[in-house]
Amino acid sequence: MRSPARSLLTVAAVTGLLACEGSGPQFAPVNLYLKDAPSDQIASAQVWISRAYLVPGGFTITDTPQQFDLLTLQNGVTALLGNNDIPVGDYAQLRLVVDSALVTLADGATFADGSTSRMLKVPSGSASGIKVGFAGQVHIDPAGADIVVDFPVAENFVFQGPASSPHGVLFTPTLRGTVQ
Repeated sequence: MRSPARSLLTVAAVTGLLACEGSGPQFAPVNLYLKDAPSDQIASAQVWISRAYLVPGGFTITDTPQQFDLLTLQNGVTALLGNNDIPVGDYAQLRLVVDSALVTLADGATFADGSTSRMLKVPSGSASGIKVGFAGQVHIDPAGADIVVDFPVAENFVFQGPASSPHGVLFTPTLRGTVQ
């Protein structure tokens, strides 16, 4: 036979569980797009992105490795980098893990990371990822969000050496994002 106190505890526990049901984290769909701006000096800027995630929490939007030629993403053209259901809330930043890059100039010269003759460096690209700047917190509400990352090639790839014949390229990310 159960004691009245034990029965009351059981009822309270069941009531508590029922009240909590559905109160876990709420998720919303997030789509992540890339776009670019024109560059006179660069004919092609290819990047290999293996992951995009929101911080804090490290919530992954995509972890499918993809390659993009950024200069094909101009004049309103965007490319879907990935999508996922993400917990609703505020995030400090987005990070893109860029495994490698290849830049081809208008004159045909190419620069690749890992190359010894015409080096292209992607600092932090494949480690913690490249930070995407926003005008404040990234807010994901229950309706979801489209995040667009502007990857302005002319601002991101800084040439080293004389302008007429650079000997290297440093990827200095100035990526900007907007939530739509």
